[in-house]
Amino acid sequence: MRFGVLGPLAVWTSDGDAVTIPGLKVRALLVDLLVHEGHPVSMDRLVDDLWGNEPPGNPAGALQVRVSQLRKALEDAEPGGKNLVVSRAPG
Repeated sequence: MRFGVLGPLAVWTSDGDAVTIPGLKVRALLVDLLVHEGHPVSMDRLVDDLWGNEPPGNPAGALQVRVSQLRKALEDAEPGGKNLVVSRAPG
């Protein structure tokens, strides 16, 4: 999979097909992860980056929903795509 972040977010499969990432928050999550590629990004940091001073009532749950949506979009586009988003235990 290839990603473009200069200008609007763009995602392509390895065959060059465009991939649609649904939802503004899901696209923002992907950009945030791409900017920090190769480095863990804390849940607190992601929540702050996505919602700023107006986090949802259940920030961890809302973030998990967005992560699941991102993994689904990547997997639907290309088998194994969901594995590009890796979770680690805090600490």
